[in-house]
Amino acid sequence: MARLELRDCDVIFQDGLAGTAALTVAPPVATDTDTDIDTVVLNTVVPNLVPLGARFTVAGETVPQIHTVTARTPASAGPTTNVVFAPVLGAGTYVENGVVTFLPQQLDIKVGDGNITYTEHKTHDYLLDRGDLDTVREGNQVPMDVKLECVYEHITQGTSEPVSPMDALKGTGGAVEWVSASADPCEPYAIDVIVLHTPPCGTSQNERTTFPDFRADTKEVDFQKATIAVTGKCNVTEPTVERNVE
Repeated sequence: MARLELRDCDVIFQDGLAGTAALTVAPPVATDTDTDIDTVVLNTVVPNLVPLGARFTVAGETVPQIHTVTARTPASAGPTTNVVFAPVLGAGTYVENGVVTFLPQQLDIKVGDGNITYTEHKTHDYLLDRGDLDTVREGNQVPMDVKLECVYEHITQGTSEPVSPMDALKGTGGAVEWVSASADPCEPYAIDVIVLHTPPCGTSQNERTTFPDFRADTKEVDFQKATIAVTGKCNVTEPTVERNVE
């Protein structure tokens, strides 16, 4: 079992949103906080409806940055023809049919004094030859176990508040428009859990550990201790670990 100290870590819940749109005949200019779009193709239930909270980049921005959708037109039906976003658009060259690239929606969660643990499983089949040990073969794959413990704040999102961790885990409330991180739309809703470890000093490289395709099996709330404990499994045998990443 691996134990991750969260003192110098950020924990991120991430969905599977992906897709593109195009700028219209009247592209935006620097400092704009909204833009008209068309040709929206997303991996959402309604492919031309941009989710509130969607993150995107705009081709032509001199210093690329990630913008987040805060409102859309129409408000509740596709196709989305205009999005309001933050932060403001930076300097750049924006043209008709410029590509708008959508990225997974994210929630940085406050863990406080909590912790994350994960367990990798490996099975082996020991084959016999006339009753004696002979050879070994790998057994069936077993999904990785992940457990997250964090300080309790709120179960669901309030007015003007960010999505709550519990909503993100369930795809409800403020995360009702989140897209499953699973590549198979017929599978139950899943998210990716990312732990970004950034050492505070020295020359140590940062490290990103991704627990993909995570589904929560139990969610335990302890009001007296003010904690939430979530246990679940990933549809993989081990996490993806990258060093020296942004």
